[in-house]
Amino acid sequence: MLTKSTLAAVLARLTGPGFQVKWWDGDVRRYGGDEPAFSLNFHAEPAFNAEDPMVSLGEAYMDGVLDFDGDWNAMLGLINSNRQILDGPLARVAGVARTLDRLRLRARQKENIAHHYDIGNDFYRMWLDPDMNYSCAYFATADMTLEQAQQAKIDHILAKLCLKPGERLLDVGCGWGALLIRAAQRHGICGVGLTLSAEQADAGRARLAKAGLSDRIEIRQMDYLDLSGASDRFDKAVSVGMYEHVGERHAARYFARVADVLEPGGLFLLHTIVGHTDDGNTNRWVEKYIFPGGEIPYLPRLADTAAKTGFFLLTQESLRLHYAATLAHWRANFDRHLDAVRARFDERFVRMWTLYLRGSEASFRGGGLDLGQFLFSRGLAAHPPRHQAHLYSGGEPVLW
Repeated sequence: MLTKSTLAAVLARLTGPGFQVKWWDGDVRRYGGDEPAFSLNFHAEPAFNAEDPMVSLGEAYMDGVLDFDGDWNAMLGLINSNRQILDGPLARVAGVARTLDRLRLRARQKENIAHHYDIGNDFYRMWLDPDMNYSCAYFATADMTLEQAQQAKIDHILAKLCLKPGERLLDVGCGWGALLIRAAQRHGICGVGLTLSAEQADAGRARLAKAGLSDRIEIRQMDYLDLSGASDRFDKAVSVGMYEHVGERHAARYFARVADVLEPGGLFLLHTIVGHTDDGNTNRWVEKYIFPGGEIPYLPRLADTAAKTGFFLLTQESLRLHYAATLAHWRANFDRHLDAVRARFDERFVRMWTLYLRGSEASFRGGGLDLGQFLFSRGLAAHPPRHQAHLYSGGEPVLW
């Protein structure tokens, strides 16, 4: 069969742990020299496109044509280490198209955000923590629940920002508003949150009203490109899990907008996924089905762009394994609600999100993705902390 011979030729080129393939015609073959770490089990002939193997294999799993047995981390590690083979020619064409699409940034970005976040708050409520934090948690101790770790993440960020009562805080990509609510309740700040998602904005405003904070916190369904220092000024700024939607082509504009509304010496905490290789770091299947327009920033380039926009890097922290642990909790919660998700969507959707959550966890455990928290100041910091002891003691920061 043409499909089998073509797919076998692609698999034979992969280097890494040994694996086994059970073909739809009953044939079983091993690849690599080691004992198989996992098995690819084809139940039927897939619609395989040798020009885009990564997407074809993901679609085969979504369609129930392909299943995996064994070590998911080994499988995802093999995929990540063989990106040049599995991405194929169409992925490179897609990269060019992605760059052209970003020229129409406003329209495309709103569509892309809606594709992922506006599929229903009730869907995310099934498997996120009660405060709907859709970003890496912070497991300060090994026995923390997901809810406790998400609260610890917010407190960790707010401690780094050294907030004082009465300060104005900007949250770029505020999600459902959990961080702003905590900042107002615990630190006495006023603030503004930005989101392009209608579902997030509506739910966030309802939560503010319930907490009695609508007079101090505002959530705007607004593009960060519309920020202007002429109308808004902030003492501190934060952005959690949003920078991955910006893209390298517009990174300088992003930092420039934040700088424009931030007071001189003000602090900016950026919490984002980063990659350590300069090859795009973006999985073609994830981009097509989960995060259209998403782009994992290259770590050195992020720091360089921020510096050229007038930001000074004060601290940098890696939370890579914290994100792997977060994804493990999300996947367990998702698995507990499979019947509800299947009833709302369909089996293909269930398999798509299962692959996304499992694949993401494996990528943070050993696939080269990282999660960084970067604390910047706009120009020289006005009142930086003398040390970082307050982040772990729970006390107040000691400022210069």
